[in-house]
Amino acid sequence: MNRKTILIFVIIFSMGSVMAFYAGKASNNIATIDNFAASLDDLQLDVQHLEQELAKKTGIEVRAKNRQGPKTDQAFVKAEALLKQGDLANAGLYFSNGISQEPGNWAKINRYQQNVLDYCQKRVDNGDYEMALNVLGDMNTFMRTQALYVPVQDIEKLQQALTDIAQLKQSIVDKITQITQTETAQLVKTLLSQSDELLAHNPSASNSDEITSHVEALKDNLFALQSLDANVVKQNDSSKIAPQITQLENTIATFERQLATIQAANTLSTLAQQATQFIENAKNEPAQSDFVLYYLTSAESIIRQLVLVAPKMKMAKTQIATLSEQLEQAKQEIAKQQSETVWHEIEQAFEPIKKFETRIKAQEAIEQLLQFRQLLAEKANKLSSVEVLEKAQAWMGRVNTNIANWQAKQTRKYERWAIRKITNFYNNYQDELGTGTDEDRVYSGIIISLGRIDIRYLSTSAQTAYNEAFQKFYAELRDDQKIPLSSKMALMDKKPLSDF
Repeated sequence: MNRKTILIFVIIFSMGSVMAFYAGKASNNIATIDNFAASLDDLQLDVQHLEQELAKKTGIEVRAKNRQGPKTDQAFVKAEALLKQGDLANAGLYFSNGISQEPGNWAKINRYQQNVLDYCQKRVDNGDYEMALNVLGDMNTFMRTQALYVPVQDIEKLQQALTDIAQLKQSIVDKITQITQTETAQLVKTLLSQSDELLAHNPSASNSDEITSHVEALKDNLFALQSLDANVVKQNDSSKIAPQITQLENTIATFERQLATIQAANTLSTLAQQATQFIENAKNEPAQSDFVLYYLTSAESIIRQLVLVAPKMKMAKTQIATLSEQLEQAKQEIAKQQSETVWHEIEQAFEPIKKFETRIKAQEAIEQLLQFRQLLAEKANKLSSVEVLEKAQAWMGRVNTNIANWQAKQTRKYERWAIRKITNFYNNYQDELGTGTDEDRVYSGIIISLGRIDIRYLSTSAQTAYNEAFQKFYAELRDDQKIPLSSKMALMDKKPLSDF
């Protein structure tokens, strides 16, 4: 019997003795099941301690696999079956269970590692490089944690396992790099070919949509070239990309300037059409329509916009000059049309007073002329044609002259009436002058004949005649009649000028 067999026998014997001891104790003292379970835990610790002591003295290590081998093997078998099915998540659960039963057991750890490496190799063969790298990363972390559990003599094996993982990861990275370089080289070739085709194409110089589409294609190609990873692109391809990018940028800038010119020209044409349409609308509106001013103002506003849109374009300057001329001409035509309409209204209003009857009262003529003058002044404010406005001003002068003439004629009529009254009074009452005067008759005669005359409307000579007649007969009155006469003459209603 060798030393290892003896050691195992001793351990088993010891466990049996302890079990018997606790069993007897439980029988004699009627211990509870819980106390028995606690005793079993203490027994397990005692056995582990005994194993460690025997290992120190004899150099023989009693491994946990001697006790739990069947369970761990079952977990590994289940894990490997799941891994073959591609069920990595559940396989990991069984692998963890199997390894946790025997922490530090290199055989189990190595078995787990080899299964994972095989799985990763299959993923690589299927082109699933990212999955393989992620799993290897997790495997690397796990293997490094096993340094806490494996015996010292297995550390070198652990180091080799980490090296194997790193080599597989590096081979995957190299393969990815190789694939990337190949794909990038093909992409560069495609992009450079597309660039040559795009640069060789010249869209129609007048078709803004075609130019816009072409510029977008150039920008997409430029962005793709600029987005290439310089670390992956081969040096030979890299020397071709830089000048291609420069040429694309210059071509895009050229087309964008051309496009801006076309867009400005289109905008200019659109605005010019709108301005022309507003001018025509204004000309076609009725003369007194409120929309005339709206259309003219809108056209003028658009012309100002044209100055802002393309201030340096020769075509814009020519178009602006043409539109300004059309607008000014339209204003003059519309002003003349509106003024002629207003002038026609003025002429119609003047028709009734064009020729007064010879027997018409001066007051009536003056009133009609004053009304017409007011209407002429109001209508003149609506005149915008210089020609018609000058005609209106001439008419205003004629009307003022007519009014003055009729006012002078009215004053002369009033004066002739006053002179007749004075003359008749003198002729009828001259016998009362001197001796034998009938003062009462003179008193009443002055009132009747001279009382209603308003000397304000009399000329100087007429006023002199009035004063002489009044003074002559006034002197014939008694003193008690003079003051009452003067008062009555002052308060009497005078004959108004408007009666003539």
